[in-house]
Amino acid sequence: MNVISGTCEFRIPENTVISIGKFDGVHKGHIQILKRMKEYISRGYKLCVLTFDIPPSTLGFGTDNGVILSNEEKRYIFGEIGIDYYIEFPFYEKTASIPARQFIEEYIVDRMNAKAVVVGEDCTFGQGAEGNAQMLRDFGPLYDYEVEIIGKIRDGKREISSTYLKELLVAGNVKKFMNLAYFPFYSHGRFRRESISVGGGMSYYVMDIPDEKIIPLDGVYYSTVIYEDELYDAITNVRGDTRVFETYIYGGVRGIQRADVSIALLQYKREEIKFYKTSDMNKKVKEDIFDGQKWHKEKTARWRQKI
Repeated sequence: MNVISGTCEFRIPENTVISIGKFDGVHKGHIQILKRMKEYISRGYKLCVLTFDIPPSTLGFGTDNGVILSNEEKRYIFGEIGIDYYIEFPFYEKTASIPARQFIEEYIVDRMNAKAVVVGEDCTFGQGAEGNAQMLRDFGPLYDYEVEIIGKIRDGKREISSTYLKELLVAGNVKKFMNLAYFPFYSHGRFRRESISVGGGMSYYVMDIPDEKIIPLDGVYYSTVIYEDELYDAITNVRGDTRVFETYIYGGVRGIQRADVSIALLQYKREEIKFYKTSDMNKKVKEDIFDGQKWHKEKTARWRQKI
């Protein structure tokens, strides 16, 4: 995947099918857009996604309580999906004030070389968010590109959106999140090793959560650790006060402390408990580990949506 970041001075030489959006969480609505984009590959078009290097809310465009995916995590997902050109468009006062028609002419038509545009019905762009899906369609014949507008997908009565996914995380409902998104909720980074006084010699790993990411409900979750493309069953305690994931991997993994890893939360187990006796804490930790090992043996988690 070609990643274009930190510059507006780019030009794609090949014909493309493009989409524009925040794509936070990469949920089923986004997946429908990406599936439709892939149908243009047979025409020789390259797949191109334009997103933003910082959330638009940073400059006061809407509200946000943290992102689901960091830039690095989003890049990984789009690389796995098979996007050819991934643009992290610099978002600051000057670029946010580009008039919508100029954005179409300069970026969509000229720099991105778009021959087809596939967007959600709530797509906005340009100064004051004046550009929208219908505007893209209206200018399509003038600039010789096709437009497809993808309607919202629902989960019961709710429209599936990044906002909805965040509500699920705040409630600890990572199981439903996993059913609505391409990946389970996860965080990528490096561990630091700490010890637990349970049974002697046992240890868990601590991962700091990036400041920009939303934190799920505090408590204990059944989880999976991804290390060198292998999956390891684990149990994770989420602590919002210190913004860390405390993770115990059943059996441990040699060398994992010095490598990049990801932790995916699969199902909520219990709320955070304050212990006044070390013996009570140790007993509960042992119980959590036993329950977790049993759960992982009985459950086969669906890992990712198909595109």
